[in-house]
Amino acid sequence: MEKYEKGEIAEIILRTLLAVGFIAFAVAMPNAVQIFKYFDTKNARERARIKSAVVRLEQAGFVKRKDGRGGIFMLTEKGREKAMRYAIGQMKIASLKTWDKKWRLVMFDVPEKKKQARRAINFALKRLGCAQYQKSIFITPFPCEKEIDFVGECFDVRDHIRIIVAVEVEGSESLKKAFKV
Repeated sequence: MEKYEKGEIAEIILRTLLAVGFIAFAVAMPNAVQIFKYFDTKNARERARIKSAVVRLEQAGFVKRKDGRGGIFMLTEKGREKAMRYAIGQMKIASLKTWDKKWRLVMFDVPEKKKQARRAINFALKRLGCAQYQKSIFITPFPCEKEIDFVGECFDVRDHIRIIVAVEVEGSESLKKAFKV
């Protein structure tokens, strides 16, 4: 098994659960998705390390045992939120080979009672590769609807986010240079 940083095994487990829905340790269940196949485990020590990561995730409330027993684990709501945040960290808006000459303005007006979500959206848009155009407006020359939908759903604020597709925007020359289009 390759060398993993602290918390990286837990991140992989949570992202796997988000994608697959459940993980299993049980060897007796041939059709069950076994967590070990997502790691290059060579010995019992490495498998024990993965199992202990799952136990820590269970104790922290990120995963729960299906039906309260056995070796099958599922995400809790808290775990789903954490896994989605990990997934956002891995996402990037794909650039086009040939730019369609359209700008995507992503605007959000998240209420004060969801202040943390507003900060998270701001951070996520920067991580995705959008440029801040104004305080709550980001811009990108590339299609980004799926990514914005995912981010909005992740923080439960999708209804506070709008995407406008524009042919012209003021200051586009500097933006073209920044995005290399």
